[in-house]
Amino acid sequence: MGEAVSAFGTARMTIRLHLGMIPVCVLLWAAPATAAMAGVDCRAPRMAPADLAICTDPQLSRLDDLLNRRLARTARQLAFGPYIGLRVWQSDWRQQRSECSADRVCLAAVYNDANRFLDRFQRCLGTSLRGRRCLPVSVEGERAAVRRP
Repeated sequence: MGEAVSAFGTARMTIRLHLGMIPVCVLLWAAPATAAMAGVDCRAPRMAPADLAICTDPQLSRLDDLLNRRLARTARQLAFGPYIGLRVWQSDWRQQRSECSADRVCLAAVYNDANRFLDRFQRCLGTSLRGRRCLPVSVEGERAAVRRP
């Protein structure tokens, strides 16, 4: 009988612990939206060649700032699923950006492509295709643009 009481008490404590974590989880889920969308940190002790090029070129720095503000604004409009999809796209895009190394023309083209993608994505959000269909439609548009000569 003593074991049943302690097992019940442990279960109750576990439920309280899990319920107590809900506000923390909500805060952690909401907070990274702006932090994760932040641009290149020009004060970082070590930077990749692409980041260094962005920090030393005022035009690229401005493109980075504008894109990151657009990403943050777009992320605030999304439900969780599309938000995760946008973050995956952003991760892929950052990989493309890093492949440019210090080539400023390549970096500017990658930023322009990202802005075109966000234009398509935001247009889709404004239509009847709301929700989870917008990201695949926008990504497919991006792939079609890449396939064109």
